[in-house]
Order: sequence, then structure tokens, then C-alpha cells
Amino acid sequence: MNQIFRNKKGFTLIELAIVMVIVGLLIGIGAGMIGPMTKRAKIIDTRDIVNSDLESVISFASSNRRLPTIAEFPLNVKNQNDAWTKPLYYIVDPNLIAIPAFTSDAICGRRTTTYTICRDAACTAATNIQNVALILASGAENFNLQTGIFAGGICPAGQTCVRVYDADTPNIDDCTTAANCPNYPAALLINNPQAYDDITKWITLYELRTKIGCQGAQLRIVNNELPSGNVTTSYGATVYADGGIPYGAGGNYRWCLQTATGVLATDLPGFTVLPNVVNVNCQGLAEGSWGQATTFQFSKALGAGAARSYNFTVFVRDNNDAAGTNDNITQKAFVITISP
Repeated sequence: MNQIFRNKKGFTLIELAIVMVIVGLLIGIGAGMIGPMTKRAKIIDTRDIVNSDLESVISFASSNRRLPTIAEFPLNVKNQNDAWTKPLYYIVDPNLIAIPAFTSDAICGRRTTTYTICRDAACTAATNIQNVALILASGAENFNLQTGIFAGGICPAGQTCVRVYDADTPNIDDCTTAANCPNYPAALLINNPQAYDDITKWITLYELRTKIGCQGAQLRIVNNELPSGNVTTSYGATVYADGGIPYGAGGNYRWCLQTATGVLATDLPGFTVLPNVVNVNCQGLAEGSWGQATTFQFSKALGAGAARSYNFTVFVRDNNDAAGTNDNITQKAFVITISP
């Protein structure tokens, strides 16, 4: 019996100490990893939230043919807050949230937006992303939204710019007041430049048009050809346009008739046109010189003009860029044949 007890051995104090040191190291390493792992999990969750919300906005646009307003955004997304419980910042081109008069779509007819994303502080043109429809931004871990908007200065003329920096770019805070962060909660507007860590996602107008199924040109001339006539009867024909962003008053579009010499009496003798704008180079005319009307009309009195074929091109433009010249413009060549 005594022999049995003498053969049993246990851990020495030194061995126990070594085990305790190893356990302590493992616990320390594990505790040190909790912070980075939690941060990484929240970043992944926030990216998922932003992506999901963007898809919800696209779905809204597909059904309503416009983007949601600022007030509608939280009502139409799964989660309006990021993983740090802070509200996402929804930036949207105001032209895309209201359907213009005389049309049923705010997106498919539009050619440009007023928003540009700058990828650096200098808003370098070579790296800019133009015609952005909307941006979603999360302030991420540092509890400070750093993505704001600005216009003028280095921002291209007529544009509203949003700077989105590379991660960890130092000393960034473009969201400090209601002027450069409109529609973001006032209580969260602070001035605290830090390394940039915002999580952002955007979609351009071209991408949005594709995703909601826009088809064809933004603006088009409906007619494929114009009817023939003869010298023994009066003549009338109308050219129709469709799509684009119509004017709200005074006629839906602007028109110009382009002919070989730019003189109606020389190129289409006996004809009158309405609006009466004829030029040898329509696209060289200032926007205000084009004639505004819903349709473009040709007419010829009984016995006027000669029996022959008349060749010309009809141009039409819309009100896509009310403050500038970046409108939708399309054209179509026609022939009117007048028989004896």
C-alpha cells in the first residue's frame, strides 16, 4: 500500500507557475484581440447596412421613377443607422427626387446630375466622379462624420461636390456645420479633424438608369419620316419629341431647323416653320436662340414652292441643365418630297 502512494506524482510549483504564465499570456492575447475583432465586425455590419440601404433606394426608384426625398429615406430602408447606432448620411441630387411636369420619370430622361465626388482635397479633375445620383455615408468608429458637401472654389462650376478620401487620410472633417452637412442631425455636427474612416457608397446616374431598366435615349424625335405632298395642295407636317426633361412652361422643348445655307427661303422655298429658327449650325446657337414649343411644324401654301425633294435636319433640346448648356440634344434628318 505504501509503495502505491510513493509512486504517485503531481505538478511541482515550478510547473504550475509555467502553466499559469502560459494561461495568462493566452488570456492577454485574447483580450487584446477583442477590440480589433469588434471593430472589424462593426465595419462589416455597416458595409452590409449601406449596401442593403442602397439596394432599397434603387428599388424605390424602380417603382416610383424617382429617388426618395430626405424625409422618405428612413421610411424606405431596412436600417437608417450604422453599427455604431449613428444615422447614415443620405446625400441626393435634388433634381432626381421630383418628377418634372409633362413627364412621368425623374431619372430616365436626365442626362446629368449636379453632384461630383472628389477623390482628394484639391478636387483634381482627373480623378473626379461626375453625375453622381446619391451618396450614403457612415461616420464609422470615430463617431465623427467627416464627409460633407461644398460648392464653388475648386468645385467645378455649377456642381455640388462631395469629398471622399482614402482611408486614414489625416486631419479630415468636411462635416462641421449645417452649411457643409445639410440635413444631418445638428447635435452630431462637431469640428474634430481626424484620420478619415467614413464608410461611403455612391451610385452614378448612368448606373442608376441601368439598374432601374431605363431604355433608349433620354430624348428622342418620334417621327421616322415626314409625309409627301404635291404642289396642287397645301402641306402640313408636325415633328414630335419625347422623353428628356421638358420645360415647365412655354412649350416642352426647344427646336432648330438646320439647312444647307441656313436660309429658309433658299433651302425650303414656299415653306414656313414654327418655331421659325433656321440655321446652318444649330448646335452652334446659344440655347436661348432656339425656338421653344412642344412640337415643330412645317406648312406650305397651295401652289407654293417647286416640285422636288427638300433635305434638312431637325434638332431638339430639353431643359436637363436649366442653369447651363449641358442639355439633352438630339437630331434627325428628314426629306419632304413635293410632287408636281
